[in-house]
Amino acid sequence: MAIISSPKMKILKELEKGNFHGYELSRRLNKPLSSMYEHLGELLQAGLINYKLEGRRKVYYLTEKGKMLLKAIDTN
Repeated sequence: MAIISSPKMKILKELEKGNFHGYELSRRLNKPLSSMYEHLGELLQAGLINYKLEGRRKVYYLTEKGKMLLKAIDTN
């Protein structure tokens, strides 16, 4: 697996706190919405996050793979 960039790591750590939609993540991390969705797409492709539809919004959450990655990084 490629090295995870700092913005992506911040997204993963934020999702460790709870499930959020893209706009909320953008606001919480003070990142432009366009780059947030680019990062979310790449994290989805890597299998580290997934989403569920709540109305018209996608609410993102960590997958088991994402949780394991954060755990492995925290123990080093």
